[in-house]
Amino acid sequence: MFKSGSSRIATAHKYVNSMLNVVYITGFVRKPEGRTFLIQQKSESADLVHSIPVQVGDGIAVPREFTPITATCHVYGSKSSDGLRNAELRVIDMRTPSTRSMPLFLAWNASMPEGIKLDGFNPFRSGALKAEYTGQDEAPDDPLRLVLEATRGRLDSRLGDNANVAMLAGVVEGAAYIKPTEHQQGYIAALIRQHRNPDQSIPVRLYSNKPQSHLSSICIGAPVKVVGQIRVKLIHGEPIKEGEPPTILGRQLHIRCGEFSVALRGTEEYHGDIRFPLPEWWHEMAQRRRDESQAYKAAQTDARPGQEKGEPVASAIVADPSL
Repeated sequence: MFKSGSSRIATAHKYVNSMLNVVYITGFVRKPEGRTFLIQQKSESADLVHSIPVQVGDGIAVPREFTPITATCHVYGSKSSDGLRNAELRVIDMRTPSTRSMPLFLAWNASMPEGIKLDGFNPFRSGALKAEYTGQDEAPDDPLRLVLEATRGRLDSRLGDNANVAMLAGVVEGAAYIKPTEHQQGYIAALIRQHRNPDQSIPVRLYSNKPQSHLSSICIGAPVKVVGQIRVKLIHGEPIKEGEPPTILGRQLHIRCGEFSVALRGTEEYHGDIRFPLPEWWHEMAQRRRDESQAYKAAQTDARPGQEKGEPVASAIVADPSL
């Protein structure tokens, strides 16, 4: 087990390129290999496809299998050669989790689809965590105590109040409305940018009762804050045999949230969400926004009566099926 209070994360470590970027994930270490492992938060299939993969930086020891941890991470975006977007978690600190953050019995034992072979690891006995897996009481200066205030009750707390929280600020690289399908509701897919390279933009999904209503207020280059959770999207293929579940070709991580809020500007005394001035590449984005806006206005002016008008600029920016 880790020492109590071993993670005295400095405030500055919660930022990447002067923008808020911190994720807290609580669960159990699975399949440690090299500088990577999975974090299991609920009853899993034998291949642990819903567990959250993390990378461990130099100077941090990789824990043993089944160790309960709270990992403090930075999240980065990546884009594969075939164009698929993904979020990657890099651990910057680990601690023994607080009892308040540990997974709950009902969430852990949620039903799985019929025919799925389970992994078999179960840290519960008679509805309670076994003694060797229980967390510690929260310390007075525990940074996770601030998470509940930050989330304002918007997150799914079945895993424990602090078990999966992502807090991110950056500028909007792009956004689009993804229409509902037979298997999922519609949502806003967005890319939040913190780096010069746009391929490092972080994929975010905004779910609400009327997601389209958010799109009109999302502008390219706008500084925003997101409070959400890390989620795993499975990429399915055809089943090997008829009647069997579909094969799993891969998985993608993203941040799921319920709204975007205005990022608070940092000062010398208060770090805020984003420290100004914004980086040089932001001005390139602002110019792109002006060019696209002018093109849209011109298209609207040229549209003849009865002719279908184009979509608002923001809705057409990310036509990315990987989101």
